Amino acid sequence: MTNNRSKKECMMKLTMCIVAFVVMVGLMANPAAAADFTLKIAHAGPATMNNDDYVGSTSLKKYIEEKSDGAIEVQIFPGNQLGNYQEVMEQVNAGVLESAHVSIGGVTPFIPELSVVDLQYVLPNDEVAYAFMAGSFTDKMRDAILEQLPNVRLTAVSDGGRWRSFFTTDKAIHTADDLKGLKIRTISSSLQQEFVKSLGASATPVAWGELYTALATGVVDGTKNGTPDVMSNKFYESIKHLILDRHTFLFGYYFVSDSWLKSLPENLQKVVLDGFTAAAAEQTKFNAETEASANEDFIAAGGEIYEPTAADRETFLGARQHMEDWYVEKYGDKWLKIMLSAVEEAQAKVNNQ
Repeated sequence: MTNNRSKKECMMKLTMCIVAFVVMVGLMANPAAAADFTLKIAHAGPATMNNDDYVGSTSLKKYIEEKSDGAIEVQIFPGNQLGNYQEVMEQVNAGVLESAHVSIGGVTPFIPELSVVDLQYVLPNDEVAYAFMAGSFTDKMRDAILEQLPNVRLTAVSDGGRWRSFFTTDKAIHTADDLKGLKIRTISSSLQQEFVKSLGASATPVAWGELYTALATGVVDGTKNGTPDVMSNKFYESIKHLILDRHTFLFGYYFVSDSWLKSLPENLQKVVLDGFTAAAAEQTKFNAETEASANEDFIAAGGEIYEPTAADRETFLGARQHMEDWYVEKYGDKWLKIMLSAVEEAQAKVNNQ
């Protein structure tokens, strides 16, 4: 009896071992389903959820991976890991990178005429800026970029960091004259550089990834950005003054490799495009909601904010006509007319709401 029981127990253990082995082999042969496609997205902002670039990218990842049922994996490369704006755009065009999120500074090295979106004091408020980025200008911009960079498709436009205003490290700015002699960081855009020079300051191009050090070491005395970017990138450690002149609205642009997009089944193409739209909306919402708190945090960190009087603001507004004249002389009036017409359309849309 004892021997029979022992034999049964041995057989049961052997059977369990065999079953366990079969299950293990099955799992090895059929691991968790791997994604069929991979979308790598590069951006400049750090990997923190208080940065709008990263908020947008994580939203993109969540949307696409969920809506594709895991068929597409999204990999995020923050902090300029894959290169600066121009370099990641070149990678998208070459088909070695699937996506990039950049400011207009990633576009103007290839199509300098599109720096028109940075013309100063043209957009009056948030509502018009939002209507503008959802309007006809974006469609024309998409076509122009595809003509110059045949594999780079513009998919969505976001609030990329609120309004650009002047931040300085040591000197408070109340009027345009206060900028004279200061070294102000710009992107590699001749339009932005001309604007800074027209106010008497020295335009100093500095790559985004080098700006923290440039501010800390005195390579530049200030920069033109929005408060959310200043706070999330810790520029406040050097910057102590802000004047809210709001000269341009900072747009963010989501791009995808056109060849990669078209390699997907049609249903997944829609998922990807809808994902970019959702990411841009989430980034825009984030920036709108965090600007006030970012200003408060800037003050708490020892910064000072000046809201210019009408008279002080007027000292800056004269730059608008100078910059439009400069732009037309350099690039012609085609894109200026497109821009101003689109702004009028946006204003009319806002007025009719």
